[in-house]
Amino acid sequence: MKHRRPRGRQRGLARAVARHLSLALVYLSALVLADRAVAEDAVDPMESLLRGEFALQEGRTADAADLYAEAALTSTDPRVLERAAKLALLRKDGERAARLLQRWRELEPDSREAVQLALSLALQAGDAAAAEAAVDALLASEEGWKRVVQALAGEPGSLLVPVLLQRLPDREPIAAQLDALLAVGSLADRLALEGVRRRIAELAVERHPERARAWLWRADVLRRSGEAEAAKEAVRQALTRTDLDQELRSVAAGMLARLGENQAAAAVLAEGTQDDATLAARAALLSRAEDREGLAALYADLAAGEAGTRSPARIFLLGQLAEWLERPDEALTWYRSLPEGSEADQAQLRIAIVLDQQGRHEAAVGTLRKLQERDTEDGRLLIDAYLLEAQLLERHRNQEQAIETYTRGLSVFEDEPALLYGRALALERLKRFDAAEADLRLILMQDPSHADALNALGYMLAERGVRLAEAEELIRKALEHRPEQPAILDSLGWVLFRQGKAEEALPPLRRAFELQPDPEVAAHLGEVLWALGQKDEARGIWRRGLELDRDHEVLRGTLERHGERP
Repeated sequence: MKHRRPRGRQRGLARAVARHLSLALVYLSALVLADRAVAEDAVDPMESLLRGEFALQEGRTADAADLYAEAALTSTDPRVLERAAKLALLRKDGERAARLLQRWRELEPDSREAVQLALSLALQAGDAAAAEAAVDALLASEEGWKRVVQALAGEPGSLLVPVLLQRLPDREPIAAQLDALLAVGSLADRLALEGVRRRIAELAVERHPERARAWLWRADVLRRSGEAEAAKEAVRQALTRTDLDQELRSVAAGMLARLGENQAAAAVLAEGTQDDATLAARAALLSRAEDREGLAALYADLAAGEAGTRSPARIFLLGQLAEWLERPDEALTWYRSLPEGSEADQAQLRIAIVLDQQGRHEAAVGTLRKLQERDTEDGRLLIDAYLLEAQLLERHRNQEQAIETYTRGLSVFEDEPALLYGRALALERLKRFDAAEADLRLILMQDPSHADALNALGYMLAERGVRLAEAEELIRKALEHRPEQPAILDSLGWVLFRQGKAEEALPPLRRAFELQPDPEVAAHLGEVLWALGQKDEARGIWRRGLELDRDHEVLRGTLERHGERP
């Protein structure tokens, strides 16, 4: 991948010097106003401050905390005490933080920042009485709820945080302000406190029934609880509110889409402002809903617009719509009309796909080869060109040529994970397992948490019936990073089955098929059910798999092995 040559170090060094000099002047000014009567043998606060600030800039927080604490010994500047106390809190030095906080509050008794720090300190120490007192004091001040939420968010590991959050929704002024309620709800969401979220969903519409955001929050809570119909009704309530703006309209559409109501979501977006992003979202939703009539209407509307007013993004969208409507010649016309720029570059990939779908395979590959020879800073575009060429070759059963394409790409983009992963799968299909494993291992050397590589290597070992304990370990690591990924759940079920653990294999395979009905998952799930003696259910699962893909190689092989007719 090409990169611009970095500029010399001189400019960066000059900026760093200027930044430090600026900081020095700021603290020097503060010290002029501070107590100047410092004995000759006492700590020099200016020196400690400057050294502390440099330590902080360099990431040495422990040194910075010590130096600021030294400066605070003689300083009468509340800002110095504030910084020193916060650094002590950051270092979880409660005793020092308490001393510094006391001096700070003596210098600035009305400081809400000091009360917020007192709350944070109480949360760290597990002091319930002090925490309650600080919360009371903050809630009594204007917008003090923001400081309460900030302090609680800063100490998520404190056992007091869930206790305080349970009580906050019903307290004033939080219950009276929707922003406050939803801020508490967002924190509860981060901490997985479902009871708090549900209470806020109730209070939001009870206290603020006129607000669209209240109903959308309720819809999200209901959706996560599996109450789809109630969630849809909450979205409908939100759509009737007078404060519904374009942002909230987009949120409502997204909520409907997550509830499987893609056509309704597209209709919601159609009523708002029609910019390029909104039009693209409408097209995606209509495509997902397989609403050809809606797509055709959107296409006709956009195509009727004046040519001179179309942005490149809109022209690209017209090409995509033509593809979805199976009008390849029109799609090519739109893509080729794009002015030079990022959309025109991306259009070359789409042109190759359309040409291949038209049976013009050589022209498609030629388009991608020209793109690969481009002198461009967009390395991702070139990588995609190699990936797409290899995928088109694999589609036409040219596995060796596909591997050669991946290898050409890797000669330009050394150790690129996407190219290594693609080549590994192609090698595995040709049963060149050692070479495939080498590519996957190389990915994992660069990124040990690469879930796709972990899963692919684990599944490859499981499928071959070798090193099954290692295969299970790899797959479980992948699952840690993507716990609800159907392909990884399928791999886990399969490796457990290959180890003779059919009972343990059943739950992940059922979950995988539930999340994503797939003929290969159907083959595995049916295999396990058959082994457990549940043959009628196995046949039913296999039938469902055949409905998805009657010619799937793995599924047909499974049926033949058990004497079942496809």
